[in-house]
Amino acid sequence: MAELLTPSIAYAYNEKAKALPYNGMQDIGERRRLRQDLQERCGITELEAINIINGFHIDTYCIKYLRKAREAAEGTPEPTKKKRRR
Repeated sequence: MAELLTPSIAYAYNEKAKALPYNGMQDIGERRRLRQDLQERCGITELEAINIINGFHIDTYCIKYLRKAREAAEGTPEPTKKKRRR
């Protein structure tokens, strides 16, 4: 079971990334390993992990996963997605 993404976890990974040598925020080397570790630890998408490592939208992602966890605990089903009209 994946751990809940919290601001402390997200900011810790962001601080680890800041300590790495500058590489233009490319997803290579140690930064890639950080991203993969964060994904596995918290069960988030690749894009979300990259954004967190780079310091973008951290609070938004934390709120998103907190809501999902609360809904799962309450037994509230996720709303079905509406089909797009063409």
